Amino acid sequence: MTNASTPGFRRLTIAAAIAVYILMVVGGIVRITGSGLGCPDWPLCHGKLLPPLELTAIIEYTHRSAALIGGVLVIAVAFVAWQKYRHDTWIAAPALLVIVLLVVQIPLGALVVASELRPIMVAVHLGIAMLILGNSLAAAVGAHRPAHMSRHLIPLWYRSLLGSTMAAVFLLLITGALVVGTGSSEICRSWPLCGSATGETGLSLATANPAVAISMYHRYVVLAVSILVTATVIQTLRLPNPIPGMRRWAWLMGALFITQVAIGAVQVLLGMPTLWRILHLATATGVWSALVIITAMTVLGAFATERVPRTIPAVDSAAT
Repeated sequence: MTNASTPGFRRLTIAAAIAVYILMVVGGIVRITGSGLGCPDWPLCHGKLLPPLELTAIIEYTHRSAALIGGVLVIAVAFVAWQKYRHDTWIAAPALLVIVLLVVQIPLGALVVASELRPIMVAVHLGIAMLILGNSLAAAVGAHRPAHMSRHLIPLWYRSLLGSTMAAVFLLLITGALVVGTGSSEICRSWPLCGSATGETGLSLATANPAVAISMYHRYVVLAVSILVTATVIQTLRLPNPIPGMRRWAWLMGALFITQVAIGAVQVLLGMPTLWRILHLATATGVWSALVIITAMTVLGAFATERVPRTIPAVDSAAT
């Protein structure tokens, strides 16, 4: 079976998507460890090309290095997509959209540093990064699809469910960034509610402390996402004619989400250890990645052109 692109380009799209995923995780480590101001200037670090031998500076510098590598790879994908696949919407559109998002993301990263990590700026920065990851994955899916992909009958309600789940998971990631940015994770030390020694619940505490409200709203979003992700996994597995690979990604998404929720609960009960918080972010980003891949495959299958077999006219031997 032939694919819509060359093997080299397919490998390039995978490398770019992996690099962006690693960048997301490293960016989370920067937030979790409070290393965002390890390099207070930009693009240099303490006025030098290389960082000083300080942990926060090294972490932030690693983040910037990962951003450079990821940026080069996604630009390479966009360049090749424009040169060779500009008429293929499923490849060119997401690949070029990544460049548009990068134009916004790069100066925004400098503003995040200049604003001394204002939580709302950090959350917006994360949101754009998630969109960059999503479009990088969509370009990879488009590049790996068959050259002649048959249309799959994907119900409209299923596509609506995927859209709702994507919006909810995106909101979950944003609220998670706000929890970290505002230090709300240090306040609610019980799970699932934010209890206290006086027996107060999250609802009563939230009215008196905005940080508690942010933490509790994040947990409410987790509940909503749990329902939507569970429904998405079940319905994907029940599709009568799924696109090859969809069920595998659905299983992976479900496993990652269960792991993420478990890690989220354990990290609260253990007092928010750094390693567990990093694992929590890595699995959350994995859930988003798997969901994007399932959605991209669904869109490709739902709107693909039916393959029409080529027919060769018969030759009249008598006439020749």
